[in-house]
Amino acid sequence: MKPFILFTASAFALTIAACGGADGDAPAPTPAADAPMDMADGTMDHSDHAMGDGTMGHGTGIIKSVGAQGDFLTIDHGPIDGIGMGAMTMGFDIMGNVDLAGFADGDQVAFMVKKGRDNSYRITEICNTATDGEDCLEGMMDH
Repeated sequence: MKPFILFTASAFALTIAACGGADGDAPAPTPAADAPMDMADGTMDHSDHAMGDGTMGHGTGIIKSVGAQGDFLTIDHGPIDGIGMGAMTMGFDIMGNVDLAGFADGDQVAFMVKKGRDNSYRITEICNTATDGEDCLEGMMDH
């Protein structure tokens, strides 16, 4: 019985110690609307708003295959900004009302991804950079 009491008392003491530093002195988070954007080189700095938290990102690549059901893409992509993912070839599920009917193997695309509850990334927006222009994704991004 004494080891249980000792364990419980230790756990309680650690809990109190951990909570003791949370006295409300933490700075208030900066709203995304106030976050600075560096447009000097034509790219946006997403480090201070929602895309910088690792749950959303955007990148470019070449479609290697389109799933038969139109709900999956394999893309050979460069680094994905916002989530810290390096260049690789990988498959993505599709989220929401993304329509893949106009896409085919070999298309050059820009795309946005969002991390799901299962920690996998799904495409939320996609456009063909060869037909829609290199900056086609800019109009789709929620800033």
